[in-house]
Amino acid sequence: MTEYKNIQVVIKNKVIKWVKRGLKILSIFILSVLFGGFTTQFIPTIIIGNVQVEFFILVITYFFLLTFCFKKSKKIFLWGSTIFVVGIIVISLLGIGWIPRLIVGNVTQNISFLFKSTSSQVDIKASETAIYPHISLQQRIQQKVNYKDSSVRAFAVKYSLMYFDEYYPKYRQICRQFSLLKYIKINFKYVSDPSNFDYFASPQESIELMAGDCDDYSILIASVLKAIGANVRIIWSPKHVYPELYCGDKATFEKYVSAIYTLFEQEIGKKRIYYRIDKNENYWINIDYTDLYPGSVYHSDEVLSIIYIK
Repeated sequence: MTEYKNIQVVIKNKVIKWVKRGLKILSIFILSVLFGGFTTQFIPTIIIGNVQVEFFILVITYFFLLTFCFKKSKKIFLWGSTIFVVGIIVISLLGIGWIPRLIVGNVTQNISFLFKSTSSQVDIKASETAIYPHISLQQRIQQKVNYKDSSVRAFAVKYSLMYFDEYYPKYRQICRQFSLLKYIKINFKYVSDPSNFDYFASPQESIELMAGDCDDYSILIASVLKAIGANVRIIWSPKHVYPELYCGDKATFEKYVSAIYTLFEQEIGKKRIYYRIDKNENYWINIDYTDLYPGSVYHSDEVLSIIYIK
């Protein structure tokens, strides 16, 4: 009987030991995810293949670091973890931008990238029925784009700083481009041209009115984005004109994809990002006003003309 009780005690002690060990590992893992979700916004994106991995690198690093601290000194582990968590709370309360929703968003977005295909290539399709725009119309649009004007530059700089500043350490100039684009997408209103006349508004006019038709929008977008260093081309399709944003090579494009799903989380939801690849293997995304996020679905696959801005 005594031997049986001893066995029970041994089993009980082992169970308690494994439960404690499991709780320790779980708590360290939770803290690692929390710290990784917080600090991932301070480092640039790291893409391996098609997978964004900087969050997972941070989680693994924190896990080993916290495990080492726990083994060396439980006091250091507890005090260090407490100070970090309290620091996050204090920063959030100060309104600097680090709020729990952003941390949760960072974690869920990085994990979701592992399990979904996020983008779709759209090939340029030549139209067989539409009337191609006369070269004079294309030249008029090209000439209307003005990114060197001081008022255009001032507008571009002002609204490039309005949104997403907390993500600047991670996405750099992509944040500035998307902040400016978001402001225009939210505020620009559609107004038709005069009957039977193609009126092309200058960017200064569109900035003042924040209204116009598709070609006015395209001229405005090309002007202000180029004023802060981005590259934009204008696509003329049947019954529509819209801008595309240059995203560079595949590696840089993947950073744009990451930024879109992070910065426009509510707007994009479960939708996909649509893009084109030119003959030099450079990526371009649709930035039409048809939706509130960059890379939305194309109004038409058909392309009559591509207008590059010099």
